Amino acid sequence: MSEKYEELLDKIHDKKGKIPMYITITIRTGKKKDLIDIKIRKERSNILKIMAHEAEQKGWYLHSYHIPLKNLGLPEDAKNKEILPYLNEPYRIMADKYTKDLVEEILQKYIEIHAERKKHFFRTERFKVKKDFSIGAKKKGF
Repeated sequence: MSEKYEELLDKIHDKKGKIPMYITITIRTGKKKDLIDIKIRKERSNILKIMAHEAEQKGWYLHSYHIPLKNLGLPEDAKNKEILPYLNEPYRIMADKYTKDLVEEILQKYIEIHAERKKHFFRTERFKVKKDFSIGAKKKGF
């Protein structure tokens, strides 16, 4: 994986650091050894958006979001099972409106958020949205 991305994870998930604890929502992991570069973009409310680029693929794709726990209104020592209801039911997020809107948008595009084994790491159910194919015969002219 990109050294830059590893360094970022070490900083934002460090328990002893002065940077606030973040949760990581991975949208698409990609192939770890093919990850060439990442772009870190700071959104409103201290949310970090990570765009990644792979060696054999053209263009950049959305890799993950990193959201501060305080935006969800939870303490830094909250466990995944306490955080997950806030991510799958964004109406519970009262601390920050932008975070609530972002989580709603993620849920609309990627269905559901699941917990991983690591503390404060989550992933979406799927990366690409399925296309809606019409079934059955259509009349000409419509």
